[in-house]
Amino acid sequence: MTSEFSHKASEMQATSLDEAADLLRRLAGERQAGESLKAVLRRVGRKLGNWSENRIRDVWHRDPRIKVRADEVNELRALAEPKRRSETVHDLEELRATVARLAKYEALLQRLDEDLYGPDISAASDQLGQARSLLGKGGSRL
Repeated sequence: MTSEFSHKASEMQATSLDEAADLLRRLAGERQAGESLKAVLRRVGRKLGNWSENRIRDVWHRDPRIKVRADEVNELRALAEPKRRSETVHDLEELRATVARLAKYEALLQRLDEDLYGPDISAASDQLGQARSLLGKGGSRL
């Protein structure tokens, strides 16, 4: 019975470590060109003021010898959540800009020569319709 409990506890710890490592990577964001891993870990360390460099590195590399505390995972969740929301907003803004460009492209092709650019106009219209459906009712404002 003790062995079974120990096994389940170690599985839960591994899951917590995986989640913490994933959250740490999300918090780090994209690596800049020429940026070393050490620089990335330092940058993350500035966001996690009370974490040591060794602690950040061990979680990043999913070192099985460490145990991740619940308060550490909660801290990472709290810091990573706003980033996830802002990424979603950025993706939506990018999609809206793409829809606007496709609409202009379609109109330009129709003005130039509908016979010559017919396939391009049709493709642009299809893409525009798909993008607008992704945006829902808000896409029709574009």
